[in-house]
Amino acid sequence: MPSPDRILAMRNVTCMAALDTMPHIAARIRNLLSHGRRITLTQRYTYLDRPPEVTAGLTLDPDARSGGIHESIRDDHHHLGVTLRPGLMSGFGIAAYASDRNAVESEVWKRYHAAKDATDRWLKPRRMTRVDITGGLSGDGPARDDKLVIRAFNDDAVCDEKVIAFDGGPRDGDERAARWLYGMAMGPAHLEDRLWQWDHGKAPEADVQVWTGRAAELMAVIADESERR
Repeated sequence: MPSPDRILAMRNVTCMAALDTMPHIAARIRNLLSHGRRITLTQRYTYLDRPPEVTAGLTLDPDARSGGIHESIRDDHHHLGVTLRPGLMSGFGIAAYASDRNAVESEVWKRYHAAKDATDRWLKPRRMTRVDITGGLSGDGPARDDKLVIRAFNDDAVCDEKVIAFDGGPRDGDERAARWLYGMAMGPAHLEDRLWQWDHGKAPEADVQVWTGRAAELMAVIADESERR
């Protein structure tokens, strides 16, 4: 099995919650939550044939315990919980316990693959959590495809699936103008690539500062002209 270190290197990664992966998973989640974005939380039990519950317009709750991200680490367990608002009891969590045989990711994957195709319900995946992460690498800016999918299997092999999606980050007038100016700086032929760089936090910091300043000047002129009319 691949090393847990891949979780800190691959933008799109699938992993199992285990004691050796939880520090990396927690780091990615903290990065995803660091941009102050609105969040949409979708939840369903995969065995039920009905639409999922969808709660939109959530944000990290800074008034909750530990600023909305609470983490418990011991030799035999690692738990990360996230509290969101304004939804009642909105949030999500991921945990790994040595007592559930979730100490090492490679061993959890062995159990998962042995059980996921079983026809006998008693052999289905139990006491494990599969996590799919897009975005949240160190140094990344907010991107519109950032996403977190948590599939937690309980004692009865019931899968509770939560999908946490994020908006693209702040898009006020100055920021939109700076993004467009940066995108067009080298002409229309390079627009798509440069907008991707901006949206994914890959634009050089010096360029971001330059175009943010010029955008602010431009928006100030526009505001002044509007006031004169």
